[in-house]
Amino acid sequence: MKHFLIVVLVAATTQTLIAQHQMCGTDELSYKMYRDFPELRSVMENNRAYLHQFTSEYTAAAKLRGGNDSLYSIPVVFHVIHMYGAENVSDEQIMSGLYVLNRNFALQHPDTGSIVADFKPIAANCDIEFRLAHKDPDGNCTSGINRIASTLTKVGDHTVKNLIHWDPTKYLNVYVVKSIANLAGHCLMPDQAAAKPEWDGIVIDDSYLGNIGTSTESSSVVMAHEAGHYLNLFHIWGGNNVPGYFYQPVGQAGNCAIGDGVQDTPETIGWSNCNLNNTSCGNTVDNVQNAMDYSYCNWMFTQGQRQRMRAALNSPVAGRNNLITLANHSATGISMTSVCKADFVMNKNIVCAFDTVWFSDKSIGPATTWLWNFGDGQTATQQNPFHVYDAAGDYFVNLTAGNANGSLTSVSQMIRINGDGVYPFFVQDFENINSMSNSGLVSTNDNTTLNFELSNTNQGYNSNRSAVLRMNDTTAAYSGKTILAASAIDLQGTGLPSFSFKYACSQKKLNVDDVLEVFISTDCGKTWQSKGKRTGANLRTANAAQVSSSWAPTDSTEWKTYSFQLTTQQAVSRFMFRIEYTNYYGNTLYIDNINLNESAYTALEDAKQASSIDVIPNPTQEKVLVNGVKGITKYTLTDCNGIFIARGQCTNDLELDFSPMPAGVYLLHMQTDFSNQVHKIVKF
Repeated sequence: MKHFLIVVLVAATTQTLIAQHQMCGTDELSYKMYRDFPELRSVMENNRAYLHQFTSEYTAAAKLRGGNDSLYSIPVVFHVIHMYGAENVSDEQIMSGLYVLNRNFALQHPDTGSIVADFKPIAANCDIEFRLAHKDPDGNCTSGINRIASTLTKVGDHTVKNLIHWDPTKYLNVYVVKSIANLAGHCLMPDQAAAKPEWDGIVIDDSYLGNIGTSTESSSVVMAHEAGHYLNLFHIWGGNNVPGYFYQPVGQAGNCAIGDGVQDTPETIGWSNCNLNNTSCGNTVDNVQNAMDYSYCNWMFTQGQRQRMRAALNSPVAGRNNLITLANHSATGISMTSVCKADFVMNKNIVCAFDTVWFSDKSIGPATTWLWNFGDGQTATQQNPFHVYDAAGDYFVNLTAGNANGSLTSVSQMIRINGDGVYPFFVQDFENINSMSNSGLVSTNDNTTLNFELSNTNQGYNSNRSAVLRMNDTTAAYSGKTILAASAIDLQGTGLPSFSFKYACSQKKLNVDDVLEVFISTDCGKTWQSKGKRTGANLRTANAAQVSSSWAPTDSTEWKTYSFQLTTQQAVSRFMFRIEYTNYYGNTLYIDNINLNESAYTALEDAKQASSIDVIPNPTQEKVLVNGVKGITKYTLTDCNGIFIARGQCTNDLELDFSPMPAGVYLLHMQTDFSNQVHKIVKF
């Protein structure tokens, strides 16, 4: 039987141990917690003593029950902390992590057949499962996956839990991060979690989650190891199971005298390799394949470990006993029988005609039927279909998902299908439009609820209006990326166009890594090339502001220009651009005078002032007269999204009839051998 030993370590030894990097940081961080919070020591020690006694009594009672235990289900929420790198793992990798975790707890690892003969009789199906939560703490539908953009992903310690933390008596909080100081993961054990509940949960490096994406089959065992700690299992060689919370590095000879408090796990020094013939503490073969070792062939828990974890789930320490109640299963949504939200994503929302678009079901709840309406008269019933649009235009897609208990229909999402670019430049000063839907631009977001909108009056660059992205909250829920993108533009034969816009931005904190970046595409959005980013002092146009939603530039000195020249190779018929703003608690961003044009033209209003052409009346309900046409002039009329309406040629004044057209903003492009002009015409 494993035993406990009180050991006092001198300071020099402690410092040596702290300096060592280990596969799992649970022992290391446990010691630091004991060291840094002396006021919590007695709380942790009392919790540990209570849980030890409770476990002994539970194990004895389990023997009398004969082992006919029920399945325990634990609600899980994943918080992906990222900086838009590989650590922002896919939903599929998260589901893989959950699958591997459940597989290993159920003794279903594909290599369990190779478990050493001595341990096959005690290898345990733990009858514990982990299920993705489908209701958040406020009772709202949730995917069980939160994504938060934060530089703390590079730190990976307990500070990530300051970003977001759901009630640990209801959910197992799992934090996926980029790095954890050369550790694979860490987790508070129940006695520590009860003393400091705001730190309760598992932190794991993304390269150890699941067996796809950034992780592998061999590294996927780490999640079960950390879940073992969460349910009161020590490392198999003992580790921090003694008063004083010292920790023993793996592979030390003294580990044979410590133990892990579980009767059927033989004494061992612990291993970081998979030599199955190790006998480190006598003649008994070491259980190298145990989930709580560092061998990376750790595929099993023992029956004793099973009972110890199940005891933790029946104990009030850290509220673990509430996790498995039917009331909590209902509150967290893991027992729901109906779809609570129909939702989906598409791989692109601006594409060209005849390109393939992939749609993925993201509905919440046990959906078994799906009906897609692609907005062009076509439907599909697969869960994750693809579709090809054969005509340019804006289409609105929705999904109806359900099962025998009913169905729900998603909010419609717009997809823009481009034909070839119609007019050879793009200008937008936001002055004569009534909404962003009339701007020729599409605003979308990733990991945030924020999109660009028209600004208030007197918030443009030396003008009345601009586009604004309002950072109206100080919480991590508003960190994310917002995109402002244009339809295809025909730059073929235009020479050397230039691109520019004005922007104004403050920041709440001077050390925040907010990023403004522009991308271009020469193949209708299949691939994108960055034209440069601005961050920090290069991004700021004004001093840091404390109230994000109310900040606005007061004069032209609080604006900067973003510009670059295109090459002849980039002047193609399906040119696209997008402006991205990645916000890590940043402040409000204003965009004005977007201008993609030959360098002789700098902005829409400047082009109008230089023009001798007048459009009368404007706004209009019926016909307009285009005055001042001189010489051979080609004209093209599009809607504000660049969708073609009409084209022709004239040598003098031109009359256009808008009476059959819907209300909105239209663009009239006039081209001669000497100039290119664009005029906005408002139909009301």
